[in-house]
This record gives sequence, C-alpha cells and structure tokens, in this order.
Amino acid sequence: MAKENKDDARAQARPRLTSGFVFKSVFGEEADLTRELIELSLERGISNVEIVQGERELDVLRSSRAGRVDVYATDAEGNDFDVEVQAESGGNELLRARHYQSLMDATRLRKGEDVERIRDSIVVFICDFDPLEGGLSRYDLRTVCLQTGEPVADGRRIVMLNARGPLDDVPAPLAAFLRLVAGQEVEGDPFCDRVNAIIDRKVADPKWMEDYMTFEDELEAARRNAEKRGIAIGEKRKAMELTLKLVRSGAMTPEDAADFAEVDLAELEHELTRADEEPLG
Repeated sequence: MAKENKDDARAQARPRLTSGFVFKSVFGEEADLTRELIELSLERGISNVEIVQGERELDVLRSSRAGRVDVYATDAEGNDFDVEVQAESGGNELLRARHYQSLMDATRLRKGEDVERIRDSIVVFICDFDPLEGGLSRYDLRTVCLQTGEPVADGRRIVMLNARGPLDDVPAPLAAFLRLVAGQEVEGDPFCDRVNAIIDRKVADPKWMEDYMTFEDELEAARRNAEKRGIAIGEKRKAMELTLKLVRSGAMTPEDAADFAEVDLAELEHELTRADEEPLG
C-alpha cells in the first residue's frame, strides 16, 4: 500500500526538466524547440537544426571513453551543438564539456578528411545550481589569447546556465526558461508555454509516465549504489593508511599488518615500494 501511495503521489507531481528523461523527451524530439533553446542560450539566432539523436553515445575508439550526450544537434552550416541538463553538481562540468567537444569533432571527421570540415562546436549546460560559483545566471566561455586578451577563432564555445542565479542579468525569455528549470511556475511566456504543453501531453500518456518513473527509480538506485561504493572505497583507503603506518613504524611485518587490517598483501607491498610515495602524517 505504501508503494502504491508513493507512486500515486509521483504520478500527480509535475515532472521537472532537470530529469534527464523529461529533458530528452521534450528537446530530443522537437527540432524547432531545440533551435529556440540554443538561440536563448547563445543569445543569437542560428539556422534550422536537425536532431542527430537524443541521448546519443559518441564513441571514437573502442579503447576510448565514450560520452552519452543529452541532445546532439547540427545546424544547416554543419555546426555541432550538445545540450545537457544537470540537476546536481558533479564538480566536473567543464571537463565534461571539453570531453564532449572533443568527441563531436572526432566523430565529424572521417579518416583522410581535412580538419577544415570541422565547424563550430558548442556545448550548453543547463544547471539547477551555480556551475562556476560566480553568482551569474549565464557564463559564456571561449578560447582567449592571454597575451592579447582577444578571443581565438577555433570555433569552441561552452555556455553554462545557472537556474539559481539572479536572472536579472539575462534577457527575460531566458530568465523565464531558467525559472522553469528551477521548478517555478511560469505562465505567459511563449517558449515556456510550449514546453509545458509538451510535458502535459507526455504526462497524459500512461506508458510515458511508467517509463519516466522507472527511469527515476533506476537513477535513485544508481545514486545509492554509488554512495555505498564511495563509502567502501573510503574505508579501504583508511585501512591501507593504517597498514602502512604499522609497517613503517616497525610495529608489524607486512604480512601481519595486512592480515590485521584486512587489506590485500600485494597491494600493500605495491604501496610500500612506490618510488613517489609521500610520508603519512
């Protein structure tokens, strides 16, 4: 009964755009809406866009790490756009943006093709937090020459949007959208009204709602597992530090210390012989 009540409450709650499932359902299927979102984010117009694929996995080499992007699109000039939504800070947003840009460039070029085929590579992160902690609603990042202070025309651009920013430092349409991302009620804005209408249509579909709740359940389970793994890794590290102290102080042999602290003897011996190890305090 408790689970049924929980499911009923979640079904009645309006899904937010900060859910990757919701975001991809809205913008991964609506090219015109995605174009408008990119225009709002960049504060300039762009040509018609084509959704390459919602939540596409960009993979270059089997031995390389792939990247699963939220919405990947191109415009008529061949410029590439990756639009991401993020509910919580992972502290690595800039590195992820760099990774996605590199993958977009690499997947555009086939063997033997000239690098001139590469066009602009733009990543937009829509965050429900302040990604750079500068108190701004929008951060526009480009390559700049430190000596001249002038931007370098390499086509790379990263835009970070902060839905928790002051919002008086961006145009009204973008501020309205960011309020929507933050979970506020927004009415009377044409773009937000269209987004809300699509979400309402999705919510009315029982199959979509079932998929949405399944996605959220799996995401929550993944978060809990990650937490447990983090605790386990932390405990293992503490045990290794204790073991190293015991051996270095001469209190125990490596074999006895490994047995006492329940750490792997081979790992302990590896740590003891590392040339660059730092003394523990």
